[in-house]
This record gives sequence, structure tokens and C-alpha cells, in this order.
Amino acid sequence: MSAPAGYTGDTTRSPIIALAVGAIVTAFVSVGYIAAYMPRNASLAVPIALLAASAVMSLGAIVLLTRLRSFAWRLFFNVARWVLALTFVFAAMAEYVFAYDNTRGTPLVILTIVLILAAVNIPVVLGFSVARHERVAS
Repeated sequence: MSAPAGYTGDTTRSPIIALAVGAIVTAFVSVGYIAAYMPRNASLAVPIALLAASAVMSLGAIVLLTRLRSFAWRLFFNVARWVLALTFVFAAMAEYVFAYDNTRGTPLVILTIVLILAAVNIPVVLGFSVARHERVAS
């Protein structure tokens, strides 16, 4: 009887988590910048630059995630699917509040993009955090 092979999964700090969490934080900071100027209009250059950085980090996390060879994809999708459903409900409620408050123009676009980035990255963070510790056949 041979000893089981050592675990080769991702149990250390991962650039996927760093990029996805960084994307969420950067997107939320862009909203915080706009909110800091309320009720006056804020310059939108900073929030747009932060959203661009957030989108690049999101894309980087997704690219790194898709390049994983030995990964518990079934577990990842089982977790991410339900988290995505939950974030979709929250995003839809927030979008309704924005429309109800008569938010219009570029601020509405920025807030909508933040909701989309959060709705994509939160399931990635939670799904990856669970699935990266699962042992899978190489």
C-alpha cells in the first residue's frame, strides 16, 4: 500500500484572491469618492480611473482562474452559483433604489458598473476560497 500523494492545491496566498478582492475594494472606493461630494457633483475622472483599474483586476483574476489545471471546478461552481444568485438579488435591489432616487447619467452608469463588478468578483472570491482546498485527481 503506497502513501497518498501530497496535496498540491493552493493553500497559500493566491493572486486570484488578491486581484478579486482588490477589484471589489477599488470599485467601492470609486463610489465612496462620489458619495464624499454629495450633494454636489464630483469630478468623475477619479472614479472612472478606479473602475478601469477594478475591471483590469477582475479580468486578471478570471484569466488566472481559467488557467488552473487541477482544480475542483464542480465545487467552485456549486458555491459560486448560489453566491451569484444572492449578489444578483442585492444588485437588483440597489439598482431599483438608484432608479427610485432619480439617479441619472454618468453617476448611475458608475454605480451600475460597481454592482456588476461586485456581482462577478464576490462569487469568484468565495467559490475559489472553498474549492482551492479540495483535493482533486491530477
